[in-house]
Amino acid sequence: MVKAAWLRYPEIYPKLTAVQARLKTASQLRVPAVNARVQAQINAGGKMLRSGLMFMLARFHDLDNPSLVAAGAAIETLHLATLIHDDVLDHADRRRGQTTIQQESGNQAAIYAGDYLFAVYFQLLAEAAPDVANVGRNARVMRRLLLGELDQNAVRRDHPITIHQYLRQISGKTAALFELAAWQGATLSGATAAECHAAARYGHAVGMAFQMTDDLLDYTTTAGKPGLEDLQNGIYTLPVLYALAQAPELQPVILAARTDETARTAAAAQIRQLGLPQAQDLAARYTAKAMVTLQTFPAGQPRSDLMNLTQALLTRQQ
Repeated sequence: MVKAAWLRYPEIYPKLTAVQARLKTASQLRVPAVNARVQAQINAGGKMLRSGLMFMLARFHDLDNPSLVAAGAAIETLHLATLIHDDVLDHADRRRGQTTIQQESGNQAAIYAGDYLFAVYFQLLAEAAPDVANVGRNARVMRRLLLGELDQNAVRRDHPITIHQYLRQISGKTAALFELAAWQGATLSGATAAECHAAARYGHAVGMAFQMTDDLLDYTTTAGKPGLEDLQNGIYTLPVLYALAQAPELQPVILAARTDETARTAAAAQIRQLGLPQAQDLAARYTAKAMVTLQTFPAGQPRSDLMNLTQALLTRQQ
């Protein structure tokens, strides 16, 4: 089901319900066990933030363009496909409160299910925007997304990356899809060229801030996911990198934190003190950049709602 948070936007909620229904219909598989897991993930809904932002951008012009539902379903399909592959890499047994495909049916079934959803993504995209330029942009975003995931998985877990490498990773694995969603909403609703470019810049900035905030939550709250999960898994997120820049001697403690709870507690305390403030500041700066790009669009309720949502993403607790 679509998250109740979207009910505050009565024009958007029914569109997301239609996206979810279209996604369920398009994503049917012939293997009952795998199909049941895919449908359970779809029914669980997730935040539907990417397709939601697409519709929020479309409000400036033509929210009722029927192509938007297929486009939203395409974006959510692509996102779900990457999550299924992530679950294989992470050996995850739960996603959106549901048992993962790889846990239920094995890695091979999960990989092929993810691949199948990539095909569904292009099928839906062909319905929404059959022109070559639009498909080409989607293909380039998919390429960036996969390169971002490859960059992350190529990193040695015993050696920190640079801030530049981190930003490049999240630009590909997270921000690219936000950028596509915002651009697609503007493009399919008939926005001007200037507005479409602004929408893409907005989506990229929001995506960067969203991933940074997600990384911060590992150290600020246990809502939504177990606390210190990234630290235990040896993932060098932004707060860790900023902390190490000030205290390189923290590296052995961070390495020990993967298996030792005492070391994990000690490392987390240092990361919160040394790394969190700078990471929070950078996320806020990307959010401010997103706000500035919205000034390209006309003042009114659509812009006010989008600005409020953008700010809420920075301060969310899960």
